[in-house]
Amino acid sequence: PTCITPLAALLQAEQVVGVQPSDGGFRRYRTCVQLSTLMVTPSKDSRGFRKGIDADDGRRRREASTVQLRKDKKEDGLQKRRRNAGGAMEVQLQPHQADVAARAPDVPDPGLAETLKSLPEDVRLLQSTARGKQLEACIRLRKLLSIERNPPIAEVIAAGVVPRLVQFLHCHDDPTLAFEAAWALTNVASGTSEHARVIIDNGAIPVLVSLMVHPDTVVREQSLWALGNLAGDSPRCRDLVLSYGLIAPLIAQCEAFVLESAQEAAAAEAVAAPSLFGRVAGSSQSHAPHLTFPAMQRNATWLLSNLCRGKPPPRWALIAPALPVLVQLLQVRTDDDVLTDVCWALSYLSEPPERVAPVVEAGAVNPLIRLLNHSQPAVQTPALRTVGNIAAGTAAEAGAVVRCGVLGCLGELLRSPKKEIRKETAWMVSNLTAGDQAQVAAVCGAGLIPRLLEMVASEEFEVRKEVAYALCNACCSGSPEVARWLAQLGTIGHLLDLLLLPDTLLLVEVLKALDALLHAGVPLIGSGSVNPHMRLVDEAGGCEKIEALQEHEHARVYERASALLEAWFGAADEEVEDVDTMPVATAESFRFG
Repeated sequence: PTCITPLAALLQAEQVVGVQPSDGGFRRYRTCVQLSTLMVTPSKDSRGFRKGIDADDGRRRREASTVQLRKDKKEDGLQKRRRNAGGAMEVQLQPHQADVAARAPDVPDPGLAETLKSLPEDVRLLQSTARGKQLEACIRLRKLLSIERNPPIAEVIAAGVVPRLVQFLHCHDDPTLAFEAAWALTNVASGTSEHARVIIDNGAIPVLVSLMVHPDTVVREQSLWALGNLAGDSPRCRDLVLSYGLIAPLIAQCEAFVLESAQEAAAAEAVAAPSLFGRVAGSSQSHAPHLTFPAMQRNATWLLSNLCRGKPPPRWALIAPALPVLVQLLQVRTDDDVLTDVCWALSYLSEPPERVAPVVEAGAVNPLIRLLNHSQPAVQTPALRTVGNIAAGTAAEAGAVVRCGVLGCLGELLRSPKKEIRKETAWMVSNLTAGDQAQVAAVCGAGLIPRLLEMVASEEFEVRKEVAYALCNACCSGSPEVARWLAQLGTIGHLLDLLLLPDTLLLVEVLKALDALLHAGVPLIGSGSVNPHMRLVDEAGGCEKIEALQEHEHARVYERASALLEAWFGAADEEVEDVDTMPVATAESFRFG
């Protein structure tokens, strides 16, 4: 093909930020249901110029073609955590997994009968009026519920101890008893939805919320943990927890973490001896024990994350006040667990798309993009998810992501050893290439296209599909110069290979992209020659592949394929043997080459 303008010259278009999209590339949002319909209206004259579409119409079109990118384990169910006998956290089964396990045939546990021998005595001690015996019973029940495998939660509930444990939460004058009771209830709440419901029905939520401001640090921490398990059970329980007004004290707790972290960072810089959780000398605040501060911070941010998650999402008015402190937590020195939960919380807050704007306005974009370079995939993944949600928003929101430098991070992410990260990154790129010509040129200038072409030829289907959308959108939304450059890189051959995939929506987009590339080749037609992009299609066996789609079971595919053949290769029922014999239009008449 004739040489085209160097790519560097195309980047001048980056100055035209804000130009409305003029073609059919589309952004794809995540939803609970994968849609399988897409309205396609074949062009009456596909040899003509590509007609622009109204930006709002285009955005609705993108929304109508939403696909579900993946079902991450963080999304399948709301996470619960159990505190083991040593005080450490254990991640529990998701609620739906636990329910399935509970419905499985009973498997006798040879050690369970022995373990439960002391339960009647524990119940008797629990009902005592002596504080010492009450505490002893709470400790024994807590240990029983903290065993590593198959804790007897149902048996403990059947013994009728939950109401008494909730009563002990009111013992503000005895923080040890309140703590042990909260620990036992936390582990009960880590079970199934039925187990959590027993705690809720006994009025534990308002008492646990009141303990969030208890003067004893370990009591506050354990109340956060218990509330996190209850909020993490289901969207209904989450909304119930939110209704008791815990957001304000939770935000205050997180703001204290931000302040203390900032003070520690300043002190560490002053003495040139960094310490992640050290204490600032001379501080007037009362501090928790050294090991409790990070645990408190982790539990608070994890609770906040559970309050943001779930479908349908929580009422915006209830959860929006937490947005500023979440952004602040991204910018202070903290550990990876906290960063992970904060990023997940922001990813939930940025769905559905109409909630993206407040996240951008809160200043989340820059710190999130910095976290894309984090060394831990556990942090990278939710940060990438959130930035991807923002890129799937309006043209202005996608432009903000580009201006903040996201393109400089994507090359490494596309080479991540984690398949989900490569897939999520390709999905984000597909939404960026669905933007205006300047945005597409910026993606090309970042050097991402050669990597995408490698991936579309070698990746597994799930990743390959996202890469294919990125390339198709670049062909349709980019300038003619970009389209010609893409053709030079071999994009046409890769698109033709995609016509063999069993994905109706993707087939339609590939055919649209091929049409765009054929349009871009028209200016390259010289005297006595044909469209060089038509030649590339024919040399790659493209006519046969497109003709085969005329037998496709879905009307939108065969109509698009027929229109493409008729417009560029004579007629749908004519076989093209040699493009050199195609008729060429001259000023006087048609002639054959």
